Amino acid sequence: MRFIPEISIKETKTNHKYFMKRISIYRKRGLDFVGSRKFILEKSGPLIDSILEIGTGTGYTTVALARNNYKFISIDKDEQALKIAALNLAYENILGNVKFYIMDGKLLNFDDGSFKNIIAVNLFHHISNVDKIFSEIDRALCSGGMAVLADFNQRGMEIINSVHREEGRVHEDSGVSKDYVYSHFKGLGYGIKEYHEKNHWLLIARKLLQE
Repeated sequence: MRFIPEISIKETKTNHKYFMKRISIYRKRGLDFVGSRKFILEKSGPLIDSILEIGTGTGYTTVALARNNYKFISIDKDEQALKIAALNLAYENILGNVKFYIMDGKLLNFDDGSFKNIIAVNLFHHISNVDKIFSEIDRALCSGGMAVLADFNQRGMEIINSVHREEGRVHEDSGVSKDYVYSHFKGLGYGIKEYHEKNHWLLIARKLLQE
């Protein structure tokens, strides 16, 4: 279902203050959300043609993509998360670059081969049955398409968990590893480049061209 947020100027300003506060909290611990997205987009290179982001969350990657003037679709099953992401985009006047959908990544409502690029950042550690999302990524990605797959490494997870503990919350961690993701897509015949930064691993997985 298409998500079209109703946004006020007051909401946008209030949300931005909170958003910047969260960025600052993590940066002081050594986790730079802005820097990590810059790293991911630099390694993935220019994204040509259609783009799908799976797992909008509160919009760190969404904002980074929109700042680079990409026009794309972003999905999340959490409507409140989509609203926050939309507010973050609205603050920078780049909301028009993104079409949001309330959708589960395990059941994408898109035709086979619909996208040239699919991006999923900091999503897999939230998912218990991650193979279903892998299957949907492979199905929705066109021949020769690129999957940009990234998540926290051990250091990143430790920082995230420490902040959540101090706030009296428990952070989800399904235990999905980089090696598990790599093995799955390698088994499907993808060509994969692997990268690392301080708090993330990154796989750039290219689907085989089908004649």
